Amino acid sequence: MDTVPNGNVEQKFQEMLAKLTATPAWSEKQQLELEMARDISTEMLRLAEVMRDGSVDMETCLTMLKYAKVLDFVMTTLASRRDIKPQTLRVIFKLAGLKVDEAYPG
Repeated sequence: MDTVPNGNVEQKFQEMLAKLTATPAWSEKQQLELEMARDISTEMLRLAEVMRDGSVDMETCLTMLKYAKVLDFVMTTLASRRDIKPQTLRVIFKLAGLKVDEAYPG
């Protein structure tokens, strides 16, 4: 076993560590997507509170499910650092009955 430090391996490890711990630079479009996701989560919280207070009906449950699916799509796509096409996001939001931020491109 080699006990002498290998500078090349150490450098590669440090580069990999820097990539993993780097704070992502979000584009303006991605920041808008994050803000819209935050709005969805706020609306989901409001619905959950209504449901907790005893007003649970099928329509509220389905609305919550639609919001959860849209939120999952946006957050999963952003987390994987993939780009969301504006037209795709607009269609998904429209199908879920959500409003798209006016500043969002497309």
